[in-house]
Amino acid sequence: MTFSLSRRSLLAGSAAAAVTGFPNVLRAQTREIFIGGPASPGLTDVLFPLIEKKHNMKILFEGTNSLINLEKIRNNKDRPTMTVTMMDDPVLVLAQREKLIEKLPAEVTNLAQLSAAAKPNEAMWANWCQPMCSASHNTKSVPGGVASYADFWDKKYRDGLILISMRITQAVAPLLAATQLATGKPLAECLKLADEGFGKLKELKPNILQVSTNAPQAQQLLETGECMAYLAPDSRSTLFRKAAGAPVDQSYPKEGVIAMPAGVALVANGPNKDLGITFINELLSAETQATVAKAFFSKPTNTATKLPEGLSFPEMVVLDWEYFADNRNRWIERFEREVAAR
Repeated sequence: MTFSLSRRSLLAGSAAAAVTGFPNVLRAQTREIFIGGPASPGLTDVLFPLIEKKHNMKILFEGTNSLINLEKIRNNKDRPTMTVTMMDDPVLVLAQREKLIEKLPAEVTNLAQLSAAAKPNEAMWANWCQPMCSASHNTKSVPGGVASYADFWDKKYRDGLILISMRITQAVAPLLAATQLATGKPLAECLKLADEGFGKLKELKPNILQVSTNAPQAQQLLETGECMAYLAPDSRSTLFRKAAGAPVDQSYPKEGVIAMPAGVALVANGPNKDLGITFINELLSAETQATVAKAFFSKPTNTATKLPEGLSFPEMVVLDWEYFADNRNRWIERFEREVAAR
C-alpha cells in the first residue's frame, strides 16, 4: 500500500500538531504572571510558592520600593509587562490618578470579607495586610524597647539612630512622632499638622547617625549594634529578622503604632488578567491571610481570618493616605533641606 501526501495536507497536519501536539507548552505560557512589589522577606520563599502550587501558576517577581515600582509601570504604560502590583497606598493613589491600575472586579470575591478601610477608593485596590510601624531597636543596646517616641531625643542616643528617608512611606512614623511632641495632639490627629513637626524633627539631628534609603544596609547596622535604633521600618522586616535570631525587636511607644498600608492592585491592561484576579483573590482569602499574618507579622485585613495561636496585634492608627500623597513631595523637599542635610 502506498500513500500520497499533498502539500496542503502536510500544512494542515502541522497546524493540528501546533494546537494539539504541544498543549503543555501553550499552557505554561498562559500560567505565568509578573508581579512588582516590596522586597519583603517571606514573599518569594513563603507566600508565592503557596499560591503557585494551589493555582498552578508561575510568579515572576521584582522587589523594589513603591516609587520605583510606579516608575516601571509608567515606563511600560503602552505595553504593560506587570499583571499585579503590590505598593503602598500613597503610591497607589498616584497610580489611580494616572490610570495605571484598574478597579478590582467582582470576581475578587474575597473583597466582601475585607474591612471597609482595606478597600480604598471603592476597591480600586485592596490592602492585603497592615504591617505595624513605629521603631526598631537593637535588643542589646536598648533592652526592653522604647517606651515613648520622646526618648529618641535624649542625648544617650547621640549618633545612635538611623532615620529612614522621607522618600520611603515608613518615614511618616518619625515625622508624626515629632509632630505629636511638638503639638501634644494624639498621633491619629497629627498627619494634617505634620508641618509643625519639622522643627522638632530637626532637633533630632545630633542623634542621627545616618538618613537611609537603603533598608538592608540600615538593618545590618542595627543588627551589628552600630546603631541603637532605626526609625522606622515596619514589622515585616523587623520581626522577621527577630524570628531568625537577630538581636532586634519592634518598639511599641505609648503614643501609638501606625498601620502601614500594604496594597495590591491590577495593572491596567496587564497580561493574563485572569491569573492576576486569581492571585489577588487567593491573597485576600481567610486561609491565606492567616499565613500572611504569621509570615509577615502583620494584621490581616480579611475579617474572617483566624489568627495563628500566640499571635496578636495592638490597635493601630490608620492614616489618610490620600492626604499624605498630596503633600509628600513638599515634605520630601523640606525633610532633605532641614533634616537630612549636613
